Amino acid sequence: MIAPRTPTKRHWELFEIYRAKQMEPEEFLKYWAVNYEELAELCGRSKSTIAHWFSQGEHRREPSEADKRRLAEIHALWTQFENEPAHLREIWARKRQRQRRD
Repeated sequence: MIAPRTPTKRHWELFEIYRAKQMEPEEFLKYWAVNYEELAELCGRSKSTIAHWFSQGEHRREPSEADKRRLAEIHALWTQFENEPAHLREIWARKRQRQRRD
């Protein structure tokens, strides 16, 4: 078992950077080819809510700051995953398999 580590000042600075990041749904869709149903799943919202984000006029709803932060986090996570070395992904996959057996 690994001993818990105390977050450093740099860890807290990174947290503040990521907490402040937000991404509009339109910007997210420029990077990722997902449909409204998938976007709803990613954000934990209904497909109807997502449709209102993209509608015009009186029925338009703005995504919350939490929704935009979630999109930024998913974008960062997915982008980071694409750039991870294959050997690290293999190590983590083996670790997940061991955890499922335990």
